[in-house]
Amino acid sequence: MSRHPLPGGGWFTLAEGEARRHDAPPRPPAPAAPRLAAPAPMAPPRRAMGLAALHLSLGGVALAIPSALAEHIIAMPVLRPLPGAAPGVAGLAETDGGPVLVLETGFVAGQPAPVEEAPGLLLVLREGGRRFGLPAARIEAGPAIAATRAFQAWLASPEAAAALAFAPAVLEAEAARPVPQRRLVMFQAAGMELALPAESVVAVLPATQPLPTPRRGLAGLATHRGAVLPVLDGGLVLGGRAALTGGAAPLIRLALWPEVLVAVEQIGGVRALPAADVTPLAQRDGLVAAFARLGGAPVPILAPHRFGAL
Repeated sequence: MSRHPLPGGGWFTLAEGEARRHDAPPRPPAPAAPRLAAPAPMAPPRRAMGLAALHLSLGGVALAIPSALAEHIIAMPVLRPLPGAAPGVAGLAETDGGPVLVLETGFVAGQPAPVEEAPGLLLVLREGGRRFGLPAARIEAGPAIAATRAFQAWLASPEAAAALAFAPAVLEAEAARPVPQRRLVMFQAAGMELALPAESVVAVLPATQPLPTPRRGLAGLATHRGAVLPVLDGGLVLGGRAALTGGAAPLIRLALWPEVLVAVEQIGGVRALPAADVTPLAQRDGLVAAFARLGGAPVPILAPHRFGAL
């Protein structure tokens, strides 16, 4: 006996010419869905190391300072004495951002003995609305270490409070429209104050004595970051006295091809000034490309491709 579907649902059968309602047997239960295994617990995210600290060293003294406190790094300026200051204060320095209280690096590191190495850099920090600096010979960026907490603990110490009481307060300037800036690397060569565009300088090396080379026109060879590079004497390039007369001299690595190092008498650090204070020369291919107005006096800005021409 066959079943037939009803239009409104259900089933019927035909028996002796008569349609009779027929209940279909219940459908077998659907098989249970397979149980899914519980998801594995997520591994905790790996902590990014990053460059959270600045590692400062000077004459065997080492400090690790949170990079969030750093304002900028400049060439070590001339210090002015601060009469009546607390222990650990080396003096006052003037920077583009205003006066900075300079502390003795050994004092901050808990090593009050005099440091024999001469600092070439100043790390300017801002904390608690005040600016202060730490002299250094080398500064490198790296991950935070336990010594970073030691520096933060020093900041909370009475000795730090006594020294930082002489730090000038930071005066926040009113919001103003940004002014286009030019950054220049200042240096001395051939007895003159000169500058190079900062974007043309790869690095500045401390006083170095180049290795001799028989090639004419070169002052020698020096290594930097694994590369052996030719060295030019910037004083002779400028037609003046040699920068390497007294032996070792600071070197400027220029972003040229082929790359070259140029010896100069002294490095003055990086200066930022309004682009309007830079006047280019009409002569496009000379050794001097422009002049910058700094301190009321024009400073020649050299063309890197001419200053470092081999």
